Amino acid sequence: MKQKKGFTLIEFLLGLIILVIGLVGTSAFFYVNSKSMVRAQLRRFATWKAIDKLETVKGTDYSQIPNGTTTETITIGDIQAQRITTVTEDTSISLKTVSVQVLWDNNTVALSTMIAKQ
Repeated sequence: MKQKKGFTLIEFLLGLIILVIGLVGTSAFFYVNSKSMVRAQLRRFATWKAIDKLETVKGTDYSQIPNGTTTETITIGDIQAQRITTVTEDTSISLKTVSVQVLWDNNTVALSTMIAKQ
């Protein structure tokens, strides 16, 4: 009997199915990874915006820093966000606490610092 060389149709189809499953799994990994990278980039931008506001307040004379809450609309990446700055003062020790929150799409970055009267 002659032995035939090559693949049968079933072997070819099984190989093709395994290849397709591998490609679908790989593409799903890249899709999820790209979404995570976008979220991380937005969080980084929001953190920069919060730090920028904190540094601006820290650069202001202590007596010129108003107590209370201010809200402003900012852009992080190409998404609109709210930046909420809250200043509270403890007059017994001449200390102001500054908190900045950046809110967008059910996400939040919050930073705070304390500024002492000099």
